[in-house]
Amino acid sequence: MSHLITPKRGAPHTVTPTTRLLRDSMLHGNSDFYGAIDEEFDGNGNINDVTHMSIHANGDNNGVDSTRKRSIRRRPLLQSQWRTIEKAASQLPAVALVTLFHLMVGIPFGVSYFPVGWRSSMSAAGSAVSSSDEGGFVMDGAFPIPHKEALGIRMFLFSTIIGQLTMTYASNFRNCIALQMVENVPFCQSLSYIVIKHQGYGLEALSTLFFLFGLASVIVGAVFYILGRLKLGKVLYFFPAHVLVGCIGGIGVFIAKTGLEVTANASFGTAFVEKMSLLLVVFGFEAGLRVLNHLTKDSTGTSRYPLLSPIYFILITPLFYFGIWACGISVETAFSKGYFFPPLDDTSGDDSVQSFLSSLWSKSTWDLFRVVDFTTISWAAVIESIPTMVALVLFSLIHVPINIPAFAVSTDVDVEINAELVAHGYSNGIVGFFGGLQNYMAYTQSIIYYKSGGNGRASSLAVAGLTSVLFFFGPTIASHMPRCMAGTLLLHCGIDLFLEGVYDSYGKYDYLEYGGIWAIAFVMTMFGMEAALLMGAVSALLTYAIQSVTYLSPVRGSMTAATLRSSEWNRSPEAFDVLDSDITGRKKIEVIQLQGHLFFGNITLFGETVKKIIQSNPAGQLPFIVSSSNDLIRDCTPPRNFFNLFCSRIDSSAAQAIIKLRDQLSHQLGTKLVIFVPGSADGFPCEINISEQLNTARNFSGSYVCEDLDQALIYAEDALIATVNKNLLYDNIKGSFLSNDQQEFLSIEDEKSHAIELLFRKCPGECREVVEQFLSYFTRETYNKGDVLWKQGTKSDSAKLLVSGDLISKLEYEAETTESISIGSMIGESGLVQGTNRNSTVYVLVDNTVLYSLSSEAWEVMKKNDLQSAQLLYSIVVRYLTLRVQHVSNRIFETRCLPI
Repeated sequence: MSHLITPKRGAPHTVTPTTRLLRDSMLHGNSDFYGAIDEEFDGNGNINDVTHMSIHANGDNNGVDSTRKRSIRRRPLLQSQWRTIEKAASQLPAVALVTLFHLMVGIPFGVSYFPVGWRSSMSAAGSAVSSSDEGGFVMDGAFPIPHKEALGIRMFLFSTIIGQLTMTYASNFRNCIALQMVENVPFCQSLSYIVIKHQGYGLEALSTLFFLFGLASVIVGAVFYILGRLKLGKVLYFFPAHVLVGCIGGIGVFIAKTGLEVTANASFGTAFVEKMSLLLVVFGFEAGLRVLNHLTKDSTGTSRYPLLSPIYFILITPLFYFGIWACGISVETAFSKGYFFPPLDDTSGDDSVQSFLSSLWSKSTWDLFRVVDFTTISWAAVIESIPTMVALVLFSLIHVPINIPAFAVSTDVDVEINAELVAHGYSNGIVGFFGGLQNYMAYTQSIIYYKSGGNGRASSLAVAGLTSVLFFFGPTIASHMPRCMAGTLLLHCGIDLFLEGVYDSYGKYDYLEYGGIWAIAFVMTMFGMEAALLMGAVSALLTYAIQSVTYLSPVRGSMTAATLRSSEWNRSPEAFDVLDSDITGRKKIEVIQLQGHLFFGNITLFGETVKKIIQSNPAGQLPFIVSSSNDLIRDCTPPRNFFNLFCSRIDSSAAQAIIKLRDQLSHQLGTKLVIFVPGSADGFPCEINISEQLNTARNFSGSYVCEDLDQALIYAEDALIATVNKNLLYDNIKGSFLSNDQQEFLSIEDEKSHAIELLFRKCPGECREVVEQFLSYFTRETYNKGDVLWKQGTKSDSAKLLVSGDLISKLEYEAETTESISIGSMIGESGLVQGTNRNSTVYVLVDNTVLYSLSSEAWEVMKKNDLQSAQLLYSIVVRYLTLRVQHVSNRIFETRCLPI
């Protein structure tokens, strides 16, 4: 036992207090110690973590013989090994259950990969009646090699084995179960029809078909791998839900139909009348299962026994044997009447143990890997199969983004979908290299395995190992199972898929999408998978176009600009009188906000709505229109209207229609000015550069393009003022001789008088003497380019009036948002009055910038000794806050900032 705590050979020997205590305890034969360390030994007899042991060294070694010591010292090792065996044994039921499911699913789907009309060589000639057709082609010919059903079963099992082995090592799940992608059975049969039409029923056709199977798997694997490696897994979530549901419903019909064909050993049609005795058994078993499922549902409609259906399918075989025994029918008679599959292997007729062992060396066992001959492949058939292959690949991609997140939630495991896509890429690439079919992680089987206790790499490998045993002996076992078991399972799965796609989805989609679901299911049933996916694409595009027109009007709403304000806050009182007037002011601006995607489907509605809004104005009050995010401003006569578009995209048809709409407004409704606002410096969100065609305004006539909504409103206000008195446009600070270029010719007295004028405009109604007294508390300051007035977050110790120069305000921690500060603006007043820190950093942009500053000390003196002057600063703060709240960027159809 001493070797358990002795360092490995060559390792430095360090005696820690814990090691010494372990050694002394063992030398004294402390039985409490051995009991305490039982839980601390791993399967190799090594101590896992001695620092966390609970050691009781309160005994002595008197009377303890060496035999007892040795037996005690062995207990941890033996007990740990026993736990390993116990853990492995506890997972055997889960491994056995999943393996049994593989056999149950493999038999019905394995016999479905090839059309029934491609008759098994073990069937009597003409016993499989073929009346169905694919595009007018009637399928009726002998399969080129013996044991068609055995080949199909092994195809299923081989794909499942490769998938299980790959997922064991490549997936981040510890208990996932791989399965052949049984939903792709319709594609397999479609490919069979294409190949047979080109090469007949011989071995050459089978060689081409298996080449296509393998090629499809390799392509699916490559797509999975690329999506996962490039971290594009989320792309798969953009597949329209109703198209997927419609495909599920159509596949359900196909699988149910295949189940009946497998049972009757005949293609769907009038031949079923002769096989009705076989079908009645399947209908009876299916009805019984439906009744049991209905009777065992709880109040929420969920089954109380999730394993009811699997157990029922397992019991079908013994119940069938009991039934024919009770009716006095021998197994041979039932076999001759078609109730059983034909012998699926060379050794099926021999029940000896030697016959099972000889399956390993049976020639048919390895047909899966010998059938492809590149010299016999029909490349014409391969080319014709491309649409089907594309549909197969697209449909194969749908399952993974559904199964992986669902299983992760069910097992409470955090996995990355991109890593799982890479694992699926490896799995399908490997199986495709050997000509196998596609596989994936199956949600249902994985959940059953997880809830049954399956976990870890060893048990996952055990699943793959037992499934490999079935690869050799499964067809022989299937020979003793009745067709009704396979038929019932396929019929039940098909009905469930159809109900999931068509019945359960009722009420979860609008009528247009639900109609698309039915259309896809119908087209798949009548014309195949390729036509169904094409129908799905048409349905998705049609749904998008109609919903964009029906449920998302391009016009979100309209309002007047009576309470909106631009950032041009330093106009003269006369200019503000024009803008505030009910006759000439902002009330004549109508705001029309758009939304969504402007395209050919809704551009007509857009134009009609705009015209209706314009025409709804009283006679002689035609609108002036602006649009933002593809914005238009239109002027007609002095009364006008403002129009705002927030569009995510404009297609070429809509772009041309906007230009035509501008012309119609000008010629038909007398609009003189139209202003367009793309909403960004990048221009309109469309491929056509229409800015040049729209930017033609001269003297507020024509069309004009502004970068943002604020600029558009400023231009609209300028147009309104110009209709009354153009001189008012130049009676503001920006147009005066106080520009930076001319300030050097001004005296200090002239500069102060213009500073008083600036303050006077911010205090309408106040007498000039009070404004002059207010300015007397200010001190003159000059700054040069690059200076910083203050930093964001610093104490507010002054308010400043910009007399000349340029400033810019910058938010340091909010995407570096900036705002230009124009001459005549008061800054810092709110922080000074409230005693808060600076909200932004202010930089100087030009040399010789002049500001008049009110310090915090002067403000305190003013509040104590000159309340009338202090009231002016309070008025300026309120005025500025009002203007900001009513700024157009805050008020367009938002109710968070109401007019004050």
